[in-house]
Amino acid sequence: MGNDDLNMNRKLIDRCKNGDAAAQFLLYKKFSKAMYNIAIRFLNNKMDAEDVLQESFITAFMKLSSLSSYDAFGSWLKRIVINNCITHLNKNKIEFDDIDDSVSSDYQDDSDDSLNIDPGVVHEAIKLLPRGGRTIVVLHALEGYKHREIAEMLTISESTSRTQYKRALNILFNNLKEKIYVG
Repeated sequence: MGNDDLNMNRKLIDRCKNGDAAAQFLLYKKFSKAMYNIAIRFLNNKMDAEDVLQESFITAFMKLSSLSSYDAFGSWLKRIVINNCITHLNKNKIEFDDIDDSVSSDYQDDSDDSLNIDPGVVHEAIKLLPRGGRTIVVLHALEGYKHREIAEMLTISESTSRTQYKRALNILFNNLKEKIYVG
């Protein structure tokens, strides 16, 4: 983020702290697309993602005084969105697959740089994962959270997070393998 962009964010945030609706709209417009993308990856439902997005911005505007640094606004807002997504999932009873002790031998944890898979195909395959596994894949692989943090967020054990992640990757791998060979 450049200095001009950072200065603009500071001015907008200060105006928002003073209840300036026009500044709130500009800040919303600037960050809403990225935050919506996070919500849709978690919730896989447009209406739910839009609801969580609106709720997250309302929360952010109400709690702007607790923002520790102007530079941190984007990551602070992202955390609010993720927390609201998890709350939404918990309200709707997030489900985890029964745990197998074994992960299919088809799945290999090594990355194969020779695979050129369209990111859109991967995104669609992630959307097809069971909700619990999809949530953990998004948190760990896409958002970079550690299994310990995921376990705390979802009130599950760290081993459940790891197992669900491996299981979801196995499903994802098999779905992508099918798409590659069929498509």
